[in-house]
Amino acid sequence: MDDIKFRSFLNLKIVILLLVFFLFIISYIFKSFQLLLLSITSFLLFGFYLRKIKKNFLLLLFSISIILTFIELFLFFTNKQINFTFKKNNIYIKNVKYEKTFLGYQPKVGIHNHLIISNGKTLLDGTYTIGQDGFRVTPKVNNIKYTKNINVFGGSYTFGWGLNDDETLPYILQNNQQSWKVKNYAINGYGVQQMLAQIENDPKILKDINILVTSNFHIPRSSCKRDYSFGTPKYIIDDNNNLKRAGYCGNLFLTKIQLPKIFGSIINRSEIKKLIDKVFLKSNDISAMDLKIYISIIKRANMLIKENNKEFFVGYIENSLNDLDQIIFQEFKKENIDYINLSLEHKKDYELYDGHPNKEANIKRSLIISNHIKTFLNK
Repeated sequence: MDDIKFRSFLNLKIVILLLVFFLFIISYIFKSFQLLLLSITSFLLFGFYLRKIKKNFLLLLFSISIILTFIELFLFFTNKQINFTFKKNNIYIKNVKYEKTFLGYQPKVGIHNHLIISNGKTLLDGTYTIGQDGFRVTPKVNNIKYTKNINVFGGSYTFGWGLNDDETLPYILQNNQQSWKVKNYAINGYGVQQMLAQIENDPKILKDINILVTSNFHIPRSSCKRDYSFGTPKYIIDDNNNLKRAGYCGNLFLTKIQLPKIFGSIINRSEIKKLIDKVFLKSNDISAMDLKIYISIIKRANMLIKENNKEFFVGYIENSLNDLDQIIFQEFKKENIDYINLSLEHKKDYELYDGHPNKEANIKRSLIISNHIKTFLNK
């Protein structure tokens, strides 16, 4: 009888451990914070079978974990309309792989296909070629000798989200002026903080002309208010009112450590965290401090580029927050930051299905940039 009880006890422990392992793997695959909490709760439950662990303390941890799990699940199913039906005509494929770098993340070297099909309609079908340095390749037009080298920094607009290599803003700019070699340093989700961190890390990347394409929606990124800012360079304004590097965007005491991107992907899916960010951190708002950090980062980049005897200007795209854009323009003038307006009229004519610029938009903006470069080259 004792042998049967022991086997049953052993089998139960094995079942719990297998459950913990299964939930942990599933939480990793689906990047689910709720499943991660379930795996932690199950692991704590397993602890009750270990003799040397203090049961009162374990009971406290288990109680906290199970309460948090119930709250997370409740908020998850309350905030989301879960559709348990599978529609064969709805297909979503985003075959773009990323890896952790000192800038936060970059696409892996190679060729990526970004394809989105919905209800039988192809919304996106772009091919991205990523070079050995982790940045998008700007295809060469021919083998002519370049007279100017240009860097373009920015986010998805500049990277060319959803577009082929020969449809991006850097490529079209290079194609317009075939004696200009244009390097694309933009990545989806990047902001002004990545540009500054890259320049500080290696000033040798600076070329004759360095362009930052940005907009007011980059402000929350530089203040670590976006989920995808996790693990990216963090800058703050210190007590002496100076811009200071402060590790990486993260959570509370983890700012000094650059955790793997998967941690951010899971943690940022916590419904409790989303609620805290919205209510207490005002993640949906742009504060005066957020604006100050944004302007200070661009100011520092401008200073470093000028110290290296290179040219710099900002290509700014206005957004729906027109009053904020005017404040930003005033700050650019105050800080002697050269800028041009890359906003386009009739936006729907220049957009992909989700608002990102299409090839036609990049053609228009490349002409504005080309004219500006020619203006100060002829001074």
